[in-house]
Amino acid sequence: MLTNKEDLKLVEEVLQGNIESFEELVNKYEILIMKFIYNMIKDKQISEDISQEVFITVYNKLDTFDSKYKFSNWILRIAKNKTIDYIRKYKKIKESNIEDVVVITSKEPLPEQKLEFKETKKVIEKYINGLKDIDKQIIMLRYMQKVTFKDIAKILEISESSVKRRYYKVKEGLKKYMGIEEKGCGYGL
Repeated sequence: MLTNKEDLKLVEEVLQGNIESFEELVNKYEILIMKFIYNMIKDKQISEDISQEVFITVYNKLDTFDSKYKFSNWILRIAKNKTIDYIRKYKKIKESNIEDVVVITSKEPLPEQKLEFKETKKVIEKYINGLKDIDKQIIMLRYMQKVTFKDIAKILEISESSVKRRYYKVKEGLKKYMGIEEKGCGYGL
């Protein structure tokens, strides 16, 4: 990497009209600037676009660069500011789009929501079908029939504490199952 002394020489040459010196600066800092922006944006195409804006700004504002400071710090500050400008602009666009959606939405679920509901229902049914019979009965009585723990205990002829323990164990197992299922892994029951 060039030292700040070499950077200052290149800057001086660019200010005197030497375009090739500017190309050297671009070649030196292009990867650094793109990586810096990418770490903030996480989008390659947008990082490239912002990088181009950075170098256009550097070229147009090079006469304002103060040689008391490191050139690398100056160009990184420009990159940071351009990236923050982009994020602010993008956030405003995103917020206004969300507001537009809220105004036009109805009570009817969206097709994506219906599909997600169906998929979730399938996953839950698959989980329940893999349970022991007694656990299935507890879940069905509790959710389908809205039966109290006390009444489930009487129906199944087991203690109320056993019903609660099994119920919460199944519920916790479902959370784990759903987490693993979302990651695309199987869950052994």
